[in-house]
Amino acid sequence: MLADRDLDALLDGAAGVRDADLPALPEELLAAVTADAGLSLVVPEPEPASVVAARQLVADAHEARTAPRRRTRRRTVVRVATAVVALAAAWAAAVVLGAPPEPGAPAVPSASGPVVPGALALVAAEAVTFPVTVEAPPEGLAPFYSRYGGMPQYGDAPPWYVAAYLPVDPQSGAIGPPGSGQVVLGLYPEDPRSSDEYGFSAEGEPTGTATVDGTEAAVWRQDGVVGLLWERTDGRWVSLTGEGTRVDVAALVAVGESVVDRPQPVGLQFGLAPAGWSVGGYEESRSLDLVSDADPLLALRLSTVGAQYTGTIDELLEGMPTAASTETVPVQGRDGRLALFAGDEGQPPFWTLVGRLADGRFFRLLAPSALTRDQVLQIGEQVTAAS
Repeated sequence: MLADRDLDALLDGAAGVRDADLPALPEELLAAVTADAGLSLVVPEPEPASVVAARQLVADAHEARTAPRRRTRRRTVVRVATAVVALAAAWAAAVVLGAPPEPGAPAVPSASGPVVPGALALVAAEAVTFPVTVEAPPEGLAPFYSRYGGMPQYGDAPPWYVAAYLPVDPQSGAIGPPGSGQVVLGLYPEDPRSSDEYGFSAEGEPTGTATVDGTEAAVWRQDGVVGLLWERTDGRWVSLTGEGTRVDVAALVAVGESVVDRPQPVGLQFGLAPAGWSVGGYEESRSLDLVSDADPLLALRLSTVGAQYTGTIDELLEGMPTAASTETVPVQGRDGRLALFAGDEGQPPFWTLVGRLADGRFFRLLAPSALTRDQVLQIGEQVTAAS
């Protein structure tokens, strides 16, 4: 396994690779890896975020094998580091520089000290929110919320947020083609040009300016993309990027002027959670992590499987090294699966619960063995996800 430093060097070397240059994922790799491990969220020692990101890309491709392939372009002038960018960069490092991700069990953090099953108490979970509301969102697009940063596992920068507004097929739930237009909003605690962690890149000097709520915003235009960046009166910074059919500066200004400080719930929610645990991060409204305040390597992950997935519930667990037989268990009134997976060498096992939401989508819950079997089922019984 490569060290964090080595993988960071690989990612730097692959930074120039475009999304269009990336090869298709090998079929044998798709078959080997079926675990959900979202973008640069919970990362155990010694696995860095880049490896976890590559595994998520493989999982997504496996789930969408029978659906039209999603290829969201992110060749923007103002480049917001949404999940697609980071996943593509991680996969590019593996493919171009000869460091393929190793297949195996999902990457799940383990405690830095001894794990005592049943030592954690469950309490009612607080709602997980995105810090602002866009009162005049881009028409015809659906929002996907992400939070990054805040601790080493999620990036060294302070917490920052992304709302990606993308075209979604109302019937299949599939993301529409990039040419149909998209808008990405970034909210930062400081000028995003101050750190590469924010993934913000403006090529050259601004090509113009615009006024957003009385504040001057820098404007960049290039190759069918327009980007705005400005500082709010509270010291936070906002970026807005439009692509495809959404490159109208006036339309982006209208969106920017409708941003208000009113938190709104993200798509995924825990009803129950271990006491003393906080939000670690969430990604594209499909993956949410809670981490222990006392031991951030101890984590709980909830994720949804894309609506276009047509496989069975058992296929979501295929190929995973279980430490005990998989159980059929009731989850929210429907049949679910509960398995105890063997951890990596020297690491304790961890729970995986697969259930089905009322809208038909599957969800997956990865939990440390510090939780008991019954506690995992109790948590799974109260998770929710917006359609």
